[in-house]
Amino acid sequence: MTTPNDPQEPDYGAYRYPASSPEPAAGQTPSYGSYDSRDATPHAYTGTTGYAGADSTWAMAEERNRVAPWALGLGILALIMGVSIFLSGFAFIPGAIGIIVAVVAIVRGRRLGAAGRRTAMSVTGLILAAVGVILSIVFWVVVSVLVSESGIGECMNITDPDAQRICVEDALNEMTN
Repeated sequence: MTTPNDPQEPDYGAYRYPASSPEPAAGQTPSYGSYDSRDATPHAYTGTTGYAGADSTWAMAEERNRVAPWALGLGILALIMGVSIFLSGFAFIPGAIGIIVAVVAIVRGRRLGAAGRRTAMSVTGLILAAVGVILSIVFWVVVSVLVSESGIGECMNITDPDAQRICVEDALNEMTN
């Protein structure tokens, strides 16, 4: 039978301190280290949380601008709606929201570190949202010009549905000829 502190028995589960850190003095509580699987050496815990970086020390994860992807997504949505035939009249809705979110993302990014700003994402979202709004405005201008020039606007004053339909068909036929 062996005793737990028998000097003759090997200590298989004992923590071994790295060569760079001193062992605790008598009476001090040892600092239990973390384990880095990349180089299989234990490291002393520094008290911060985050990912162990390339230098094998614990580093705080840098905060990122979480609004920038929303700005980019709204800008892409506004652009897609702006170039579609059926949705271009409504592209101003995600476009206006995207412009506001992109400005918020740019302002919020100024407070963060260089890697977490995501400025390119915010500016791209701003530009795409603005293009979507411009395409929506162009759509409504073209529609209003076509309605006023073709005479379809005058047909809207007719109360009889059949007569109104005939008036619109005549106006479209005149426009195509």
